[in-house]
Amino acid sequence: MKKASKLVALLLLSLAATNAAAVNFPVGTHLIKGTLKDWQNKVLTSSAAVTVQAVSTNGSVIASTKVADPTADGCNFLLQIPLSSKATESTAAVGDKLNCVLIQGAGLSLAAEQLNVGDANTVSNVCLAFVNMTNYTKDGETVGVPVEYTDAIAPWMEAYEIEGDYDPFADYDHDGASNYGEYCAGTNPFDASDRLAITAYSAPQNAPHALSFEYVGGHLYGVATTRSLTNPEWTTQPVKNSETDAEQALVMPSADEEDVGMTTIYVVPAEGATSQFFKLEAK
Repeated sequence: MKKASKLVALLLLSLAATNAAAVNFPVGTHLIKGTLKDWQNKVLTSSAAVTVQAVSTNGSVIASTKVADPTADGCNFLLQIPLSSKATESTAAVGDKLNCVLIQGAGLSLAAEQLNVGDANTVSNVCLAFVNMTNYTKDGETVGVPVEYTDAIAPWMEAYEIEGDYDPFADYDHDGASNYGEYCAGTNPFDASDRLAITAYSAPQNAPHALSFEYVGGHLYGVATTRSLTNPEWTTQPVKNSETDAEQALVMPSADEEDVGMTTIYVVPAEGATSQFFKLEAK
């Protein structure tokens, strides 16, 4: 009987080990030590007030830090990437590629270089160039627009005989979307047929509302909602990549800036709402 009991115990231990291997568990932290420079190749200091975020391709912020004064080796930010055996809403897995999002004031930009997630308890180094921003203010609203974008749009303005400085609040093609809104969405501010819009919508009972739209790679999208179009009060609504995914603030359908296609995101309706209106936004 004793031998049989030992055999059963060994079998139970073997099964437990097999089940444990399938469980997602934390495996440590990977450090990304970086240098962020401006468009003139100067290392930024804390006075630049820039935040660096490591963002998964589905839009989840995995790690965030503010740019500090550079150390002796020129590094001015350190991202601590929490690792698990399988990526989650708040962790990454070894080998993942994360987008680097840079925030200064109201401006948001995507760094051209992705962040590679290495092994636990190791450090990787990265050098990034920050997109110089110009702030515009109108009616109390301020937006930051990359200088590189204003330089690129200048020849178009000249071709269309539009004088003056680039105005992000104007609507050059009269399609209802501001120039800045079209920049965020990746659409052409001189082409009224090219704009961010919901192309299909469905609202099954007791299920997330489905909003379909054409996306541009490298851009973040979200949804705002209001219960009335009379003096509407728009608030950000959590969204999902699929009906069963966890909710998040923003989604990035693709990190490839050359990628354009159709996608669908899902919005959980507000509890107790008899009517609800949605609008698609790009950040």
